[in-house]
Amino acid sequence: MAFVLILAPVLESCEKETPDTPPTNPLGELEKLSTISLDITEPSGLSFGPDNATLLIVSDNTNKVYETNLQGDIIRELAFVGSDLEGVAYNPDENIIAVTEERKREVVLIDYNTGIEQSRHEIDVDQSVENAGLEGISYNKSNLAYYIVNEQLPGELIIWNTQFDIIDKSEIRFADDYSGIFVDTQNALLWFISDESRAMYKADYNGNVIKEYPLLISKFEGITIDVGNNLLYLVNDATFELTTYKIIE
Repeated sequence: MAFVLILAPVLESCEKETPDTPPTNPLGELEKLSTISLDITEPSGLSFGPDNATLLIVSDNTNKVYETNLQGDIIRELAFVGSDLEGVAYNPDENIIAVTEERKREVVLIDYNTGIEQSRHEIDVDQSVENAGLEGISYNKSNLAYYIVNEQLPGELIIWNTQFDIIDKSEIRFADDYSGIFVDTQNALLWFISDESRAMYKADYNGNVIKEYPLLISKFEGITIDVGNNLLYLVNDATFELTTYKIIE
C-alpha cells in the first residue's frame, strides 16, 4: 500500500507519450507518472533488487553499481568498480547481481550482500565495433538464463545460462539500436528499450514485436517493469533521471 501512496500525488500531472511519426508496429500507450532527478551520473542500466523493493542502477560514468529506493534515493554504493558498465540484473536464485561491460564484451557476477566481484565471463558477439557491444541484461527465473542485448552492428539477442554457456543467439532488426531489456516471466514477454529509435517494444520470447511504445526523448537506456501493477521504470543516460510510466495497453 505504501508504494501506491507514494505515486498518488503525481497523478495529477500525468502526460501521455505520443509519437512524432507513425510507428510501423501496433501502437501502445504510456502515461507518465513522475520524473525524478538522480544523484547518479549517466545511469545506463536498471533492475529491481530483492522482492522488487529496491532499484539497482549502474553508471556509465563512475562505473559503479548503486542501490536506491523506488524513489531513486541512494541506499548504498557497491564496492565493485567496473569498466563501461551498461546493463544490470538481479538474480534472486543465487542472490547475485550481473552487470555487462560493453567494450570488454563481458558479464561480471557480483555478490549482492558484499558488493564484491565473484567472476567474469566473455560473451561472443558477432561484430567488432568497440562501442556497440553488450548493453542490457535481464534474468529469466523460468529457464534460469540471462537475456542479453548487443547494441547494434548487429543487434543481437543472446541467451546465456547459469553454467556460462550461450544457449541461443539471434539477430534482431526492429529498432535502430538496443539499449536495455526486461524479461517478463509472468507473461512470457520481452521488453526492449531503444535509445536511437526513441521507443520501447513488447515482444515474444523469439523477439517478434507485438507492440511499440513511442517515447518523446532519446537516451533512455535502462528498463524494469513492475508487472503486477503495470508500472514501467526507465533511467535516462543524458538527463540523469528516473521516469515512471503506467503501461496503459
